[in-house]
Amino acid sequence: MDKTCVLCVECFKNSEHRHHKYKMGTSCGGGCCDCGDVEAWKKDPFCKVHMVGITEEKPKKGLPEDLVERTRIVFNAVLWYAYRLLNTEQISDIRLGGSSDNFFDIDTYCTILYNDEIHTFEQVINTLARVLKCNQRSSTEFVTNIDREGRAVVKCSTFQHCSDLKQEIEKYTSRHGNKPLKVLVNHAHVIAHQICAIKLLTWLEKFLSHGEGFRKVFANVALRPQGMEPCIIKGILQRDSTLWKSARTQWHRLLISGMLLEYENKKALAKIFTKNYGQVMKDFIKDDHDHTYSISSLYVQLFTVPTLAHYLIANDDVLYILLNTFISECSRKCNKAGKLEFERIPSSPSFKRALFMLYDLRYLLSAIPEQWTDELRRSFLHGLSMMLNLLTMMQGMDAVTRQVGQHMEYEPEWESGFNLHVKLAHCISLAAEWCGTDKIVLVKAYRSVLKKLMENPCYEPNEAGEVRELADHSTACLHYDVSLKPVSIHLPLTRFLAALHLYLEKFNLHFDGPEFQVPKPTPVQIIEPVLRGQVMIAQVHAGMWRRNGYALLNTLFFYHNVKCRTEMLDRDITLLQIGASLIESNEFLIHVLNKFNLINWAMPDFELNNLKSPEEDSIRQTVYLVEELLHLLIIIVGERYMPGVSNVTVEDRIKKEIIQHLCIKPLPHSELIKATPDDLTSREVAVDEVIQELAVFKKPTHGTGKGVYELKEQYYDQFNVFFYHYTREELSKAEESQRKRRKAKGELECCPPPKLPKLNESFSLLVNLLQCDVMLHIMETVLERFINLRTRSSSESQLHKVLHLIGYALLEEESKNYPFFRFIENASKFKIFNLLEELLKCPKVDAHKGILRWTVNKYKQIADKQDCDNSMLEPSTSEKGDSEKERRARLAAERRAKLMAQMQAQQNSFIKENASLFKETSTERKPSTSSAVEIMDMTEPAGQQSIALGNRQSSKICNEKTFTCILCQEEEKVTVDGPTLVLAAFVQQTTVLCQHRNDEALMDVTNHDPLFLHANLGPAPHTSTCGHVMHSDCWRKYFDNIMVREHRRPYRLRHPASFDIDKQEFLCPLCECLSNTVLPLIPSLSSLQPPLRNSNVSFEDWLDGIEIILNKKLKVCHGIFKCNLTEECENIHCNVCINASNGTNIEPDSGDDCEVNCILQPHQVFYSCPLTFVSNSLPPNFLELFPTDYPELSTNLKEMVQVFAQVAYTRGLNVNPHPSDKRLAPMSWKSLAYTIHSIEVLLRDANKPLLGHLSSRQRDCIESLIRIVAVLGSTWSRSVIINSHALNLLSILFEHTNEGPSILQWDSLGFLISLTFSLSSLSCKDKPTPIPSGSNLDLYDLHVMFICHITKILVYMKAEDLDDSMDTDSKEDEEILEVLKVMGKYREGMSGHAVWKHVQYASLPFLRCCVLFYHYLTDVTAPVPLTEPGGDTFANMCAYLDLAQHPNDLFGSLRVMALVKKWCGHDEVLTYLNGTPLQVTYEPLPVPHLIELPVDYSELINTVSTFTCPNSDEDSRNPCMCLVCGEILCSQSYCCQTELNKMSVGACNFHASKCGAGIGIFLRVRECEILFLAAPHRGCFMSPPYLDDYGETDQGLRRGNPLRLCPEKYKKLQTLWLSHSIHEQIARSIETSTHIVATQWHLL
Repeated sequence: MDKTCVLCVECFKNSEHRHHKYKMGTSCGGGCCDCGDVEAWKKDPFCKVHMVGITEEKPKKGLPEDLVERTRIVFNAVLWYAYRLLNTEQISDIRLGGSSDNFFDIDTYCTILYNDEIHTFEQVINTLARVLKCNQRSSTEFVTNIDREGRAVVKCSTFQHCSDLKQEIEKYTSRHGNKPLKVLVNHAHVIAHQICAIKLLTWLEKFLSHGEGFRKVFANVALRPQGMEPCIIKGILQRDSTLWKSARTQWHRLLISGMLLEYENKKALAKIFTKNYGQVMKDFIKDDHDHTYSISSLYVQLFTVPTLAHYLIANDDVLYILLNTFISECSRKCNKAGKLEFERIPSSPSFKRALFMLYDLRYLLSAIPEQWTDELRRSFLHGLSMMLNLLTMMQGMDAVTRQVGQHMEYEPEWESGFNLHVKLAHCISLAAEWCGTDKIVLVKAYRSVLKKLMENPCYEPNEAGEVRELADHSTACLHYDVSLKPVSIHLPLTRFLAALHLYLEKFNLHFDGPEFQVPKPTPVQIIEPVLRGQVMIAQVHAGMWRRNGYALLNTLFFYHNVKCRTEMLDRDITLLQIGASLIESNEFLIHVLNKFNLINWAMPDFELNNLKSPEEDSIRQTVYLVEELLHLLIIIVGERYMPGVSNVTVEDRIKKEIIQHLCIKPLPHSELIKATPDDLTSREVAVDEVIQELAVFKKPTHGTGKGVYELKEQYYDQFNVFFYHYTREELSKAEESQRKRRKAKGELECCPPPKLPKLNESFSLLVNLLQCDVMLHIMETVLERFINLRTRSSSESQLHKVLHLIGYALLEEESKNYPFFRFIENASKFKIFNLLEELLKCPKVDAHKGILRWTVNKYKQIADKQDCDNSMLEPSTSEKGDSEKERRARLAAERRAKLMAQMQAQQNSFIKENASLFKETSTERKPSTSSAVEIMDMTEPAGQQSIALGNRQSSKICNEKTFTCILCQEEEKVTVDGPTLVLAAFVQQTTVLCQHRNDEALMDVTNHDPLFLHANLGPAPHTSTCGHVMHSDCWRKYFDNIMVREHRRPYRLRHPASFDIDKQEFLCPLCECLSNTVLPLIPSLSSLQPPLRNSNVSFEDWLDGIEIILNKKLKVCHGIFKCNLTEECENIHCNVCINASNGTNIEPDSGDDCEVNCILQPHQVFYSCPLTFVSNSLPPNFLELFPTDYPELSTNLKEMVQVFAQVAYTRGLNVNPHPSDKRLAPMSWKSLAYTIHSIEVLLRDANKPLLGHLSSRQRDCIESLIRIVAVLGSTWSRSVIINSHALNLLSILFEHTNEGPSILQWDSLGFLISLTFSLSSLSCKDKPTPIPSGSNLDLYDLHVMFICHITKILVYMKAEDLDDSMDTDSKEDEEILEVLKVMGKYREGMSGHAVWKHVQYASLPFLRCCVLFYHYLTDVTAPVPLTEPGGDTFANMCAYLDLAQHPNDLFGSLRVMALVKKWCGHDEVLTYLNGTPLQVTYEPLPVPHLIELPVDYSELINTVSTFTCPNSDEDSRNPCMCLVCGEILCSQSYCCQTELNKMSVGACNFHASKCGAGIGIFLRVRECEILFLAAPHRGCFMSPPYLDDYGETDQGLRRGNPLRLCPEKYKKLQTLWLSHSIHEQIARSIETSTHIVATQWHLL
């Protein structure tokens, strides 16, 4: 029936309404489900569950009499006990428990702090921390309880101590003029009894659900007074405002469950509520609690029942009581004239709280009666008389006077008046509808309004009118200069008369009929205030009220706005139409002209007089005023879509609105609904069906945009360019849009007026305005002055509007709806059409030539004058214009062709002159156009397989690239010794690829070995770049300038900055992408270092050599240590560190230094084994595997590489920068490994080819990052630390002791990258580390790690992973079964082929990462299959990497099997193989996904509705769901704040720090929006992946349409998360945000 009818989740799911159009929303409760209430639903009032109870009716049997009596006794005792305990603030004479006379003798009292809405959380928290001497956490818990319960016991002690605390709290909270917090001291026993009473009420509430009989007993007890006490319900009503939140809520719930389910109980409750309405609302106004916590919020449950509302109006005079209460509040705001006047800064919010009464009024009037009784008529009119008193108070309020001379000093208060109007407007409309359903009521109401207008005139009743004459007509006009005297836009009394007038014709009544022969104002006097308002609006548009400030502009904005215009603009136009139909047309126009002060303008000698006294301002204002006058006349004549003015319905009115808005542009559903007033959409009109009838829905093209409605072709004829609801901007857009449409169709480029609906009989004289002498004189004046080239008071807009009026007149004559209408005949006297034809030749007519032609054609068509000369005039002009256009187009085309030929000749000449230059540049690789595929085509012969590693390595590409610095715009080549170029980059700690986020030990970085990437894939540093290039010097200057600028800004303004300068963050100067470091551009690695000679050392020999090196390695202690050198520690000790530890020889110029720079650092052990010392023991030619040359880098380039390494180190370990920490290089290796993994996952998720479709960002990032990490070792003068890392890694891999990590703990790619970049340092300990170049050394690294990875796959393999369809008899790939036997996993009947197939499948992600890594490390072009979708097969990738593809080639060696046995013999692996569950990362690594969301959003709301706050066990106000792990959190609540890094943060922030390394993606379910969080200071809100049927999101659940999950939008969110772009998205959102008040993200 209305918007207050609701269903709970269960009833909704089981009802027919789930298939209907419905709105959904969330609430914290309060109220009851309307299922089964036949008055709440037009059909299907019962759900399937409750329908069973109706269909299977059993004979009603009351409760047995003895049970009734026992129930009555219990209920009576419980209710009165609770009532007396809870409804008393201080209890001093209570005696409970029989002979407990010494009840108060025990000196145990409680200090109780009560909630209020004045003091903030922080104020109360700080006060309690100070007074109670407790910590922040405890005081926060107290305040959370106070907010939730309404009060909290903050101290239990002696009476004196409690009283002292009370005074202290009151003293601290009353500072700065605030009202002190409410604090009471009560006996502990009383508090205990009150807690018991609330629990009893909770029990009683649940008990009442057992049956109607119990509720009947409850009603009898609750409605019966006891002694001198009133009944309990009345007592609750009177004392509700003295209770605290939880006590109030419990009483409210009890009344709902006990009194609202049966009609008779509800009726009895409503009568008591009505009688006490005044007191309840007065208490509510004085109270400071929200309306939801007041018992006045229950009125909606009673007043929205139609029969009950009519009963209360008729029998209890509820309308009068309600309005009388409201007017008593309004009277305090009245001035001496009896008009409402609001303060600029209200001293209290009491009036805002009083406005809640108007909601109750709306509820009462929402059900319009079909049958009237005498009691209903009498009581309604009694209440209406109070409403008219209220409207009288509002009539003329907030009047404004034009400011002349100086600007207005203070903006007047205007908001309160509009707030009152917005709340009251719908009530006024409903009251008018009530009057329109009964003749008696209508007559009495109309007479009452006339009487009120007569008693409150806006004019001087005895003042004589001024006679004005024009076009041989004269009349006495009311004198009032709008530009000098006060004018008000608030005229509700006059507008109410207009609303009632529309119903007169329905009952054959007339303004001058016998029913209204009473003293009353004339029509001229009635329209006077409205006319003044229209003139003021016209003058504002003409620029005459500029000095009145923004208050007036805001007033006029809301006057036209869709929220207010129904009872403002629309009623004003209706009233003017009423005036035009009641006043003689010529006189009406003279009144209007006089009010506009345009009588002189209409005089023939106006131009001559103006020439004598030319004032630019005056002329311009006059021109604008004439335009506004004509616009108003168009509206008065043409706006007829109002029931009562013409024969249209509310549905027609809605259609008109929608047509007009769709003529501007195609609109989404939400915009169309927004453009339609609420009072229309709330009627029994299916707006959606109207929209479907008028327009065609166009679905969004990309799956992410909004669907829009396009108007059907047949409805464009109804377009009215001067539609009165258009703003100026909308009018301009609509006109432009329709002109383009008509031009495209080959029609006249204009917007002709539409056909108008026929006027009702009482308004038929309205059309006479178009043919009266004064109107024709106005038309003639405008046309003549426009033809006159010397005139100064004409404009194109005036011409357009006059032509529109003439068009209306011609269409009305064509319709023949009005026998008296003879426009053409009357117009001929004023030579209107002669002037039009003359205008066709006028050079001034340009923009509106189309409408002029249309008007002339329409005139000829109607007048049926087919004179030959005249008929030829229009086509000849058209032909002439068309031929002129064709000639111009032809000349333009010839000129273009000539220019193109000249350019082509110049281009050919330039190419010939610079032929040699073109040959040189044709082979250069351009970064913007070249790709891996194109390079391969240029360099690789067809049919030859590219190989990246080993002796058979294919040729490399080494091209110089040229880039343009985005800061200085200079071009620069990438070289080693030239100026350094850098890319803006961003390094972030992330957990996106983590497999086990819930394991705190695995997610703790301190538990991970920094040497390699952990198998959990994080937390790890991820690197990304936007790809924009700068000189390193340019970047430094730019960054230094930003630092200076940011540090100059006051701290309060620095947040919410999109970047944090203290974390070295900045925005890319070009694209404003968030960055915190740079990636230096390095030339192709093969150009930096001479290639290594091919080596004949076999894999077996390499393994032997590694074993020898590990046996000979030494351990060296560095740093501060106090170990006994002779006995306990067998390691070698650094002499320099020993001397430094002992306090000797630490002078900087001593000549000695620690080789790892560990002086005075914590104790560390390094590995050492110079190959030259063990070269005799190594296999022959073993040293040939290791490069000895290293690249020579410029100092600036080294610095930039170190800048990146420091950021990867600090972000990855959350530590401060350190110039020589041994973890510097490993963190860069780890960042590279993780970044490659993330790019591979993104490509896999998008089903893109491995090397063919990398985005420019991805390509620039991986290419630059690999080269930076490759040369990182060359930036240090010695490779001692990296040498130690290499030996450590080799020891872990080959010695593989139980003390070290097992193969289950490392990521194979991470280990491989660390090994690749460290192993080459073994040959040059005292020199910089060489660059790996894809030699046999790198191939053997990959080979052994591939074997290790396969071993790991086999360890994880389960029986269900194998394909049962494989041929088990096949002896192919049997060698792999030997490895399973080593592990003890071999089972009889296993197929080696099936196992190997599983290995091939599971190793694909690892191989894909290896291809990416080695492709950009070696610059060997990729074969074509790897650049195509589906080409990344096991065979293709192994061929490119030169890896063996069969198990025999991999595991055929005894050395390899011994190694496998060693790996599988690790304690952790054995534990796993024995079946002990461990947190392991299975292979293949899956693509991480956000959690799966339900398709229907209502299911999500229902899921969250059962969630309670984990700390308070109460309903969470803002539940948030983490989309990464699915956990639901209590967000934006003090109860769940946690301390993180010495700062209090909300639940989402704390969770984001644990789950996402500071990054969080949350769905705020009740607000229906996505929260991106970069803990703790940054975040943004995004639209959710849920769309309604019209392809629109509903952020904030404002519209409440059913929502369904959009897979495309959710996929987009998933990609954003996988690409690690959340930081960037937040920064961009903050940059574009227009919010003045910053969101406190750390509290979310």
